[in-house]
Amino acid sequence: MNDRMSRLRRMLGSNAPAGKIPGPEGVCNLPEGGAWTAPGVFVLETSHPLEEPYGEVGLAGLSLAAERLSPWGGTDPPCFLDLETTGLAGGTGTYAFLAGIGTLEGQALVVRQVFLASPSREAEWLETVDRLVPRQAGFVTYNGRRFDLPLLQTRAILARRTPFRPGSAHLDLLWIARSLWRCSLPSCRLGEVERSVLGVLRETEDVPGWQIPSLYADFLHTKDAAPLTGVFLHNRLDILSLAALKAHVGRIVAGEISRGQETLLAGDLWAARGEWELAVTFWKNALDAPESRGEALLRLASRAKAERRWETAVELWEQSRVTCRPSLTVLEELAKAYEHRLNRLEEALSRAEEGLRHLDSRRGLHGSSWLQERQAWLHRIERLKKKIDARKVNFR
Repeated sequence: MNDRMSRLRRMLGSNAPAGKIPGPEGVCNLPEGGAWTAPGVFVLETSHPLEEPYGEVGLAGLSLAAERLSPWGGTDPPCFLDLETTGLAGGTGTYAFLAGIGTLEGQALVVRQVFLASPSREAEWLETVDRLVPRQAGFVTYNGRRFDLPLLQTRAILARRTPFRPGSAHLDLLWIARSLWRCSLPSCRLGEVERSVLGVLRETEDVPGWQIPSLYADFLHTKDAAPLTGVFLHNRLDILSLAALKAHVGRIVAGEISRGQETLLAGDLWAARGEWELAVTFWKNALDAPESRGEALLRLASRAKAERRWETAVELWEQSRVTCRPSLTVLEELAKAYEHRLNRLEEALSRAEEGLRHLDSRRGLHGSSWLQERQAWLHRIERLKKKIDARKVNFR
């Protein structure tokens, strides 16, 4: 306990109050091991060795994740941030009362939770949060770009403080989670990602997020913090999950984990950054999994087309045509490439006729757009037949 307090005082700097600070009158049953570091501000510190298991993935590799995720805002040192607030609507009436701040210190993730015991002490709370976030740190959040950091900025302005860490690097893992799992999970809420990706099952003492504002409102009336025990746990687990998710995603984008659809979509992440060589490597690896092979073929063909490697593009489209259900888009690309790029008119005609048959099989979609599309295929077929006939005449 003394070591933790000494460490906290060093982090809070020369303005940290000396000696023991009494808590607000009547406040009781806060979690053991914490301390009042400013009037109305309670800080609880816990340490979690990186080698400890967490779900099915753990925190191993966290020290490497910043460099691996640097294209998306990852940087060293990281600061994992999660807020518990009086509501999710935002606006000037919403404020945070608990901030979870996670930092890497040696071979451990240290989580400091800054609790606001009285709204009248928000200025001191904001000052404490600011001092506990390491200078030059890059934030790691889950939807923090739209919620946590804007909320802290708003509260700083209302408290007539300087802006809260403007221009800091920021890795918002929600965007990456959506990129990787939007098609395979019911939602990309952190709780769903925890269960389905990280294998984390929350403890029974945890409370659901929707209950948290009312529990804090009750505390402000009763001063009894016992019902907030689950809120502290919820917040701490959010920080641990952020850290585990960052480590896991870092391994995915580094190619250490190859799981079909994840590998395919990791390639998309690199493609979005313009890192085409890496994207192609991931897409090629995704060919090995049946669930991602079709999409991987299409992405590789599209890249070959962009680089004007027509023979390769056609080969990949043909593989897609054979191994996957025929697609009008693929058949049209093949017909155009055979006709306009490779001058292989008979093959172009064959793919165009196949496209027309495929379109006609979708009779339930009859309408003006269907008729226009059918007319375009008929026009292509007629043009190709004329070209083939003309070539035969010239060869005589």
